[in-house]
Amino acid sequence: MVTLNVECELFEVDGVVHELRFGAPMAALTGETRSGKSTVLEVLGWTLGVDGAKLMSAAAACSRVGFVARIGGSRWRITRSTVDRSQDVSFTHSTLGTEEHHPVKRSEARRSAADVFQDLLGIPRLGAGRTRVTLDLLMPWFYARQRDLPNDYLGGQSKEQRSAVGRVLLGADDETVDALRQEAAGRTKEWRSVSNRVKRILRDREERELPSVEDLQRRAAQWTAQQEKASLRAREAGVVLSRLHAELAALQKKASVAEEARGVARAAADERERTVRLLEAAAAEARGRLAGLREAATDPSLCPQCVQLLDLTGLSENDCRVCRRPDPKRQDRAEQLKRRMSQAQEAAERAREAARRASEAADAARGRARDADRAVVEASAAAQVFAQDVVAPQQQTVVEAEAAVRELAARLEQNAEHLRELAELTELRGRLPQLEKDKNAAEAAYAAARNDTDLMVKQGTDRWSHHMLRRMQACDPEITTVSIDPADFSVTINGSAFDARAVAGHGMTRTNVSVLLALRDTALEVPAMPVPQFLIVDGPFTGLGSSPEDQRTGAALLDGLTDLATSEDLSGAGGQVIIACTELHGTPGPAVREIRTNFTDGAIPGLPPRQPTTK
Repeated sequence: MVTLNVECELFEVDGVVHELRFGAPMAALTGETRSGKSTVLEVLGWTLGVDGAKLMSAAAACSRVGFVARIGGSRWRITRSTVDRSQDVSFTHSTLGTEEHHPVKRSEARRSAADVFQDLLGIPRLGAGRTRVTLDLLMPWFYARQRDLPNDYLGGQSKEQRSAVGRVLLGADDETVDALRQEAAGRTKEWRSVSNRVKRILRDREERELPSVEDLQRRAAQWTAQQEKASLRAREAGVVLSRLHAELAALQKKASVAEEARGVARAAADERERTVRLLEAAAAEARGRLAGLREAATDPSLCPQCVQLLDLTGLSENDCRVCRRPDPKRQDRAEQLKRRMSQAQEAAERAREAARRASEAADAARGRARDADRAVVEASAAAQVFAQDVVAPQQQTVVEAEAAVRELAARLEQNAEHLRELAELTELRGRLPQLEKDKNAAEAAYAAARNDTDLMVKQGTDRWSHHMLRRMQACDPEITTVSIDPADFSVTINGSAFDARAVAGHGMTRTNVSVLLALRDTALEVPAMPVPQFLIVDGPFTGLGSSPEDQRTGAALLDGLTDLATSEDLSGAGGQVIIACTELHGTPGPAVREIRTNFTDGAIPGLPPRQPTTK
């Protein structure tokens, strides 16, 4: 039995660590509702990452929380950050000065803080799954919460979970028994897996009417030959398709070249058209100049203004026909006009000829463009026809050939799977007898160990029931029989189960508290039980009134809790009890230290006073 004693709780506020010291075998947090008593108790479980433990608002206002505890012969300081709640929990060994860090949640590589704490208590983590005895399942056996006491037996644990925890705490199940259990479970699981696999193979073969091994082998040989032929056809069709693709690529390239030539021809035709338009404009301009010159060289006997016949009587060749004055340069201008008209005539003829030739060249370019268009259409049509009439059918041939190969491959794979199943069936049938023999031997070994431990459980529950009766009679003398079931550790009082009894005031609460006290009474007599003389009870007097019976119950519970706190094991180590209530019932002894709390100051030291809320 490892001793456990919580010396104080730690609360860090604004960088200063404040202590709430318990300082007595039995510490009683008393005071009005909402003064923070439950908050202080929940801190213990929350620091270790226990499932269901809450970090209430007052504790969350601190930057770190924790506690100092003596576990066996060592003193540990355990703290956890409330700011970064995923941060590791710190374990500091006060004597050695060493510090360890353990995660809140366990992993394959690291133990959790709760696992480390449980290892320090010397309580083995046995079992598997929902019934694995971890600190989460142990907590209701060490910390009775106010919400559970009047409603649920041992925190509402299932029968399977109670059985697993109770057998460990009674010292019946240990690593050896658990190893035998795991061995039996493993052997049974392996045998059942092989047996189910054999049944499944036989059922599938029957449902699908699968043939014999010889038929499967004949099918494999036949389909293999067919697959080889189909593969050869697929390869040959692929070669033909590759050649056709090359021919199609040549036709497409020819169409592409024709497309480029068409572009060049169209560009040339457009250029010729532009040249024709320019030359026609030049010819028109030349004709305009010639017409102007001709107009200037009209009949000199006519007036240039009114086109009336001029009177030329008495005028010489050098006289102006309009003003009738001498004009010495008139003959020269007339000669120049004739020359300019001649030159204009020639220029007009040349421009007309150039325009004609350009028009002919443009017609020829348009003809070449039309020829290029026809070449493109013919080349594209040839490529399209070749793709549709030659390449596409060959592609379909390749697709069908490859599909035939895949279908045969799937048949061969399925056939091979059936052959593998038959080989597996033969191998599993050969293994089954030995697996069943190993299973039976492992189950027999575990059953023998279980029978031995069942005797320990029976003896332990007999002692437990005896102490339970004594505790319950101190509260109610009319209780005559108490029995704790060795199968699931359920309690029966005067012939009625816990959850079958009528709820009368404090009835269920005192039953829960008495069960936990009686368990520790039993541990004092059986040192092999790994149950520390340590208990936390939140609200042991909930529901008690002022009647004489209630007063007797309150006094008996206070005496029982005090007895546990002052009890000593064979090594002389004492116990510890921490409770929370509005007020103490009965007369506290010298071993009880009452820690008064109120709403304004709260139970956590270092926090600023709280203001009462008004509605």
